[in-house]
Formats: sequence, C-alpha cells, structure tokens
Amino acid sequence: MPDFILTPVVPRDSGPEIDNAFDEFIATGATPWLLARFGPGIDDNWQYPMPYPQNGFDIPCLRWESGTPDLLDSVTGPSWYLPAFVVPTDDPTFSFAAVQSGVDPHGDPFNRARLTFSVRADMPDNIAALYRGTPGLPPRLVPDLEVDLFTLSLPVTDSDGNPQTLTATSGPIRSHDGTITMSFDLKGDAVEAAYVHLTRSGNAVLEISAQYSVYKTTRVTAPDVGFPIHGPIFHGYQFQVFGDGEHGGGEPPPNPYHLGGYRFMPVYVRIHRSSPLRLTFTTDSYRSRFTITADGTTRPIIDSSDLSKFAGARSEYRELTSLGNVSDRYPTLRRLYFGQVSGTVVAVPAAYGIVRGAKGVAAVCDSIVDDSPGTLTGCRFHFTFLLAPLADPIDLAQLAADLPGIPEAAGRQLRLTLPVGLDPHHPGTLDGFPAATAVFADGVAAHTVQIGVDITDERPTPATTIVNLFLQQLATTGAAPLFGALAIRLDDAFPGLVRTQATLNLHQTADSDDLTAVVVAAPTPAVQVTNRGPLDLVLHRFAMLGPAQPIVIGLSDQVLPAGQSSTLPSHTSQATAAVVSRTLNVPVPLPKSALRNYVTFNTTTIQQVQHPLTINAAGLNFDATGITRMDIQISVDDDPRIAIPALSLSSGHPIDFVHVMIPLGSAVTGLDCTVVFTLTTTAGPRTVSRAHDFVDEPIFVVTGNTLT
Repeated sequence: MPDFILTPVVPRDSGPEIDNAFDEFIATGATPWLLARFGPGIDDNWQYPMPYPQNGFDIPCLRWESGTPDLLDSVTGPSWYLPAFVVPTDDPTFSFAAVQSGVDPHGDPFNRARLTFSVRADMPDNIAALYRGTPGLPPRLVPDLEVDLFTLSLPVTDSDGNPQTLTATSGPIRSHDGTITMSFDLKGDAVEAAYVHLTRSGNAVLEISAQYSVYKTTRVTAPDVGFPIHGPIFHGYQFQVFGDGEHGGGEPPPNPYHLGGYRFMPVYVRIHRSSPLRLTFTTDSYRSRFTITADGTTRPIIDSSDLSKFAGARSEYRELTSLGNVSDRYPTLRRLYFGQVSGTVVAVPAAYGIVRGAKGVAAVCDSIVDDSPGTLTGCRFHFTFLLAPLADPIDLAQLAADLPGIPEAAGRQLRLTLPVGLDPHHPGTLDGFPAATAVFADGVAAHTVQIGVDITDERPTPATTIVNLFLQQLATTGAAPLFGALAIRLDDAFPGLVRTQATLNLHQTADSDDLTAVVVAAPTPAVQVTNRGPLDLVLHRFAMLGPAQPIVIGLSDQVLPAGQSSTLPSHTSQATAAVVSRTLNVPVPLPKSALRNYVTFNTTTIQQVQHPLTINAAGLNFDATGITRMDIQISVDDDPRIAIPALSLSSGHPIDFVHVMIPLGSAVTGLDCTVVFTLTTTAGPRTVSRAHDFVDEPIFVVTGNTLT
C-alpha cells in the first residue's frame, strides 16, 4: 500500500460538475466504447481504507486491469470476467432452411435461407482453468450484459479471385434458459457460402456487439495556469479513461506529483466479441436440419450442389466403397450404403433367412378351406415366414470396428444398421418354387420381412402333395432350393435397385433372441452362453468385443442343447461384450415327424382333407405276367381305422383312384400306407404287400417289379 496521500488540483465537492463534464467527454466519441454514464462518480484519493461504492458485489469497481485476458479485477472483492459466446451442445434452435425462389441473371437457381441458432455467455476457458481448484469466490460474469447485434462474417473469393467478406446481421432474442437466439436472413451467394463454411471449411465467424455496466477508473485533471494543456477541456476538466472495457490501458501506479485525481465513473461499456463457428454444426444431430425447399418439397441438403444446381428429389445414400470388396471382407454381407446426412451405414446382407428365436422357428402353416370349383382336396395351405438378415454377428462386429477408420467417418460418429424395410416399387419373388405364390411385406419387428406362401391344388397334383414337397425342400441341405429375391428400401429417392436373396431353409436361419452371451470377469474371464430356445444350436465361433479389434475364437461346431448353458473361455480381460456365430442343429435327414418341431401347423379350421389315392398299372403287361385281375386294399399305417374302398384293375381297366378323408397332419408330414395286391393269375391267386407314401407320390405306379 502507498504511504502517501495524493492532493489533487481537482476541488473537493466538485463531483456533479465533473460528472456533467464527463458526459460531454463521452458525447464527443473520443472513447467509442463508452456509451453513457448511469450514476454519480466516486472520488478515489488513494486513501486507505479505500472508498468504493457500497453496492456489495453487484457492479465491478475497476481500479486497474488484471493483466489476464477477459478478467477484470475489482476493488469490491471478486473478479469479473468478460464472456465467451458459445453454441450450446446440440442446440435445439438450430436450423438452416434454404428455399430456391427463382433464377438469377446467369440462369442458376437463386437461393434464400434463414440460419437460426443460439449462443450462451460462458466463462472463457483460460479463466476457468485459472480458477479451477482455487479456493474462494470464482469470478462472476460482468453485470447487465446485453447483446446489441450479431454479425455473421463469411469469407469468399469473387470471380476475379479477390477475397471478400459477406455479412448478415441479426438482433438478439433472449430465452428463459439464458441462451440468446439469432436469425440471419441470407440470399444469393451468401446461402451457399454459409452452408460450405458451416459444414466443410469452418471459416464462418460470429461477431457480437454487447454492453455491460462497470465503475471505470478515470483520471480527472483541472489544468492550471502555467501548465501545458494537451487535448480538449470540458468545463475546465480533462479526462483519461484507462483501458477500453476489454483490455488494460497501462494505468500507471499512483504518483504523488501528478496534478489531478482519480474518480470511479459508473458507465455502460461496449465490447466486441468474436466467436469462430468452426465446424460446430457438422455433427449428425445437425445435418438433417440443413434443409432445402424446391417445388414445394422440403428435404435435407446432401451437399453444396443442392444449392448451386436446381434441387429435385435426391437420396442421401450412396454406395460405400471405402472398405473395398464387401463380400470378401464380410462374407455374409453383400453391399454397404452410406447416408451422407444421417451418418447411417446400411449393411445389406447376402441373404435373408427364417428367424429363429426363444419361441422356436418363425414358420407357420395354416390350412384353409378351398371352395373353388374343381378342387381336389377342398383346402389350400398358407405359410407365413418371418425373415431377417442372415448376417453373421461377427461380420457385423468386425464392420463396426472398421468403420471409424474410413474417410467418411472423419469428425463423425457413424451408425451401423441393417435394412429397415422393402422397396415397395419392386415386389419380392419366390423363384425356387413356381408351384406356390408368394407375397412379401415389411415385418412387425425391426429389420424383418414377412413372406406369405400359398399352395393350392395343381391338377392332377393335390395341394397335400405340393405342400409335402415344399416341406422337404425346406429341410434340404446344401444349396437351398427354396429361394427368392427381394428389394431393399434405403429411402424414397434412391434411384437404384438394391436386391438381395431370400432363402427358406432350416439350415440357414437368422439370429434373434435365441441365445444370450454374457461376459463374466471373475474368477477368470469367460463368456456365459445360454440357449433360450426349444431347439438345439450349433456354435461355430465367437468374438470378444472391447476397445480394440474383435478377437475371434473357434468352437469346432459345439452343440448347445435347448435350454442349456455353457461357459466359453475368454482370451482377454478387456472384453465388454461377446457375439456368437451359430445355426440350428437340424438332423440330416430330417424325419417327417420332426417337422412339427420347426413348423407350427394350425389345424383348427380344417382337421381333415380329402386326398386322392391313385393306382396306375397302365405300364404293366397283364398278358405277359399272366395276371387277369388285381384287387387292391389300402390301409393307413398310423390310423388303420380309416375306411378306404377297395380298387380293382385289369388289362381293360388299368388305372383307378379313390378319395379319402385323412388327418391334415398326415397329409403334410406323410401318408405312409400299406398296399395289398391280391392277384388272380393263370397260375392261381397270390398276394403281394408293398409300402407307399401317397403324399410323396399320390400315384402308385405298378410295374412288373412291384409284384415280384
């Protein structure tokens, strides 16, 4: 503290006169950052205890600048800071709404746009770091802060290569949460320039003009005769205000020989803040809020060509090729598509398959009355399958680990997903079974497809025989004979056709909630897997997922029985999750009776169907074999009580048939029968018994070998 008292030339009790003179000093504009005085000044004679406004901590009373940028020291106790204006995280007010409203003189589209976003007055990072962990009162935001004007500056280069700056202004709108919202109306070149700077180059700058209230240190001098006079005089006084409201003015230490005094002047101070917007609005949460309206349609802006050209319907998706040949790296995937606005990567599977889950296989067969003319069986069969991508979870995990390294992921958080629906413009087809008709639709569950298959009589083949063949092919090993094609929907504007295969086969089913895999840390790292379904699973391999690349471990086709659990040894303690590659454990060959474990048969509507049993001996040489008459009795092995009329054949009547009512279950899983031939021959009567499935082959063809 100084041990002297400065005796100023300024007379005591001259405060009102000095204040009025100071008002005239402000009015000259010599210090443009001073806006107005809002109260009487207070003398500071460097006496201790130091006099200062008795206003608590409501107004900063500055004696000198702190020397730290944006920090103001105050004789009243706490320090005060000048704000940094920052955009809130995921600003809900943000929008960039462009409209193509005509044509410019060059024949190009003329754009208008309104850019809206908000800022918040925060403590600058350097000051927050300075006070972090420091005891005592933290600095406070300067009081009575009011924003007057926002200016958006957009650097551009004109057609001659000269740099220019396009600007737009906005007034402030304060909200209840303390944020300040602004809206800039842009037109012409400024629209594209703003879009490019906000999404790609990051060179847009927000200039803020604001004001706050403060007691500012001012040197007051009353020049006397014989002393040199420098600068204007206002009612006999000269004023020197230190600093400019934002930066220190090099205020000297107290000088006992200086002619004059110090006075705290309560003033409104204007400040200018500059906030580079950089690439704040390039995150995926903002991209869909850059929109363009043309011809009455509004959609997200894909890139700057939507503004430089006439904007029509356009998809955000393009094929993603940064990872090379997709099917080579991820065998169960066909192609990848990248949503440039949403940051979504859609993985198109190599095929779709029937879903298996905790309740079994999503395959249902309904029998329905068929009253159409000429029906053979009186019923038709309707299958409903729920299909999902046949995507190996390890392929998906590896893809998810690879995506952050591609160029499209720079500065973004890409989101991997499977297709969400079918392309309604290109209906699916079931090419592998022409005897059936199929209809495809979006499934109820996410990423699923529902297919309905109808099977009816195809003369001379009854529906029961066709459906039996269909079920056999459902359980075939190797290349699936029941296959089709379906088209994937990316969005309504995607111009291409995205096709993949649909497979109906029990050996190629899609994962769902049939298995859980839980990483266990103690006592040793492991993975606890549980088969939640009613069918056995085959575990092929599993992958440990963590901060690094997936670690894949083979399992040698381990069988996990229905409802059972198993512990798989982990090769890392860093894993946080695990995925398992698996399939159904389907017996080969699959007995017909076991089909009911995989397909749900609903027989509540029809419990019996009419089925033809035909014996064809047209190829038998009755004379050569000495057979003059053939009496035939057929019985159903599973239900001998079913009455089946006898048939009689001869050389003049070699073919005969009979219709019988049989249980629906027998019709679809097999109709094993015993056929007894009572032969009248030239050598005398004899009997031959043969087994035959009349669903597999509704016509029993009799040859000479049949009767030997």
